[in-house]
Amino acid sequence: MLIPIERLIDTPVMSLQTGGELARIREPIIDPRQMTIVAFYVDGRLIDTHPSILHVADIREYGEIGMIIDDSDKLMGKEGLVRLQQIIDFGFQLDGIRVIDEHNRKLGKVSDYAIEPQGYTVQQLYTEQSFIKSLSNVSSVIHRSQIVSVSNEHIVVQSPTLAEKATEQDTLRASFVNPFRAKPQQETIDQD
Repeated sequence: MLIPIERLIDTPVMSLQTGGELARIREPIIDPRQMTIVAFYVDGRLIDTHPSILHVADIREYGEIGMIIDDSDKLMGKEGLVRLQQIIDFGFQLDGIRVIDEHNRKLGKVSDYAIEPQGYTVQQLYTEQSFIKSLSNVSSVIHRSQIVSVSNEHIVVQSPTLAEKATEQDTLRASFVNPFRAKPQQETIDQD
């Protein structure tokens, strides 16, 4: 099951120890090398350090009531988190990043994305185009297997090959039934 990132933002972080809400999820920290959420920025009135960070490894469960962790000790400040600071220093933001294909054709910008909650990997990107282009094209859904490279400026995805385009067009033609076309006459065999 995939979860849109918008559903995770403002999710309560619940303590297993106290049974109460400790904080709320604010923003994901994404490692662009693996397209995986490694942590979340959180805030709340019970948190001592701002900004506080919750590693995805410390989340016991994600459910209807929110993200469940052991206790408030799992919410940490940025100091002393060397490997995570390296990822934060990339300054990578997935929302709004340009998406192009291997031939440098613009496909739009990332408007949303979906993750799988077991490993917090980004599985699908949803793109939107400018208003003018959106009149003639539809938004795209891009699977992570189509991603060629990622940078802070853009994401490069595979270009469809001519064979793939031809197969898509053949499939569309085969599925279209023209109701005004006369049905072919079947030959009757005289059994005399």
